[in-house]
Amino acid sequence: MNRLPYVTALISVTAAVALWLIATWLEGDTPGLASSPEPGPGIAQTQIRPDSAVQVSPDVTGCEQAEDTLRAQVDAAKHCSTDDDCTLFDYGYPIQCLTSVAKSDITMLRLAYRNYQQSCAFRVYYDCPTGRMERQAVCRNNRCTVELQSTEFLEEKTLDYLGLNPR
Repeated sequence: MNRLPYVTALISVTAAVALWLIATWLEGDTPGLASSPEPGPGIAQTQIRPDSAVQVSPDVTGCEQAEDTLRAQVDAAKHCSTDDDCTLFDYGYPIQCLTSVAKSDITMLRLAYRNYQQSCAFRVYYDCPTGRMERQAVCRNNRCTVELQSTEFLEEKTLDYLGLNPR
């Protein structure tokens, strides 16, 4: 029987545990190596301390301010007179999916989004799903909005043209 794989596995596991213990010791997080409790008054004699106030770092407040500013700029940029005045602006969080804004404000909004990205170290990334729908920027009541149109008609016509549509 060949015991080399077992010995290699044993050495690997031992090394991993040793490295974990060293890392937790260096970080000051030693849950498995907790020191013994200090002698002193018993639990019944200790006073209950109130919870500390929640501390928000300047980075978090800066990020929240950047999100609020970006949302306000996007909302202000939804003005239009005709459908041709509008364009899609689907950048994901913190902007809502299926967003349409005035073409004249798109450069300013891209710069504002770049500022948001620089202000927030931890950002949420997601794509705006559309499924089998085509998005179209339109002007309704002098506000840019997005309408969804089905693409099934185009797919069917394409398959018919290629001769691949079974009937």
